[in-house]
Amino acid sequence: MMVAGGMLPFGCASRGGSSGADAGTPRTHLTGAEVAVSGPVQVDRADAVLERETVQSVETMMEDAVPAWQEIGRSREDRAIRAATFGNGPRRVYLIAGIHGTEQEGLQNIDLIRRELLSGEIAGRTTVRLVEDMNPDGSEAGTRHNTAGIDLNRNWPAKNFKPAKDRGPEPLSEPETRAVHDDLLAFDPHIVVVLHSTAEGPFVNFDGPGLGFADAFNAAAKASDERWRVVADMGYPTPGSLGTFVGIDRGVPILTIEFERGQDAVSAWAALAPALRAVAAHEDRGGPTRLADEPRPADRPRTLGN
Repeated sequence: MMVAGGMLPFGCASRGGSSGADAGTPRTHLTGAEVAVSGPVQVDRADAVLERETVQSVETMMEDAVPAWQEIGRSREDRAIRAATFGNGPRRVYLIAGIHGTEQEGLQNIDLIRRELLSGEIAGRTTVRLVEDMNPDGSEAGTRHNTAGIDLNRNWPAKNFKPAKDRGPEPLSEPETRAVHDDLLAFDPHIVVVLHSTAEGPFVNFDGPGLGFADAFNAAAKASDERWRVVADMGYPTPGSLGTFVGIDRGVPILTIEFERGQDAVSAWAALAPALRAVAAHEDRGGPTRLADEPRPADRPRTLGN
């Protein structure tokens, strides 16, 4: 960012001395005498101050523009479950950054995700509801399950739900699942995206009529890492999963994004940022499907969620 006349931002004092009536006032520029005496070193210092202050100013403005988190529920250990809404485009996207405490590969970039959702490529095309972390207790403890030992991706009111020790005695038995379930239905998205990780990653799994979105996500992510691929079937049953509830039972596209377990933040973001833009830009030829719609049999391929 250029500043006219070499002026420093208001309130940014130079490293040069000050005298007279200005002794207690932060100065915004170097005097000619100071430049003559101090030479390039003093100017370089001023440039460094300007650059640092400019970066901090831009970061502050960006942070101020980011929607504030809203509490949508509390975990079993009374930690906040938070969400925020970004953009005002016609496509409604529900994005969950974390659901298993041992899968932090997407959640580690939560601040970058928030800023990316404000970009013109996404904000103008979509309205995104971002859930920060559905399982804050698991993230704190480093466990897949919540503190009751329940897998929050097996506690949904899907038609194939079966009670079990790690799924709960009934659907929505857990406060975390109830909070996100209610928020999800209230938002009524056209597509759901959930960030996970696995040793077999990176790949994209989908449920419901999500193949087009999965292909779009994969093509964009693949530009940074050739290993990305679309996997239609996880290869094991997932009773009570979010993918089954949303994609199979409701007929709404849902993408399960599986980063490689332990993937670093830089490479994960290199794939995720363009892939989110691709999902926003993808033209769904079948037209938008909402959670409120009855699923159509043709929209329910035999795929399984994570």
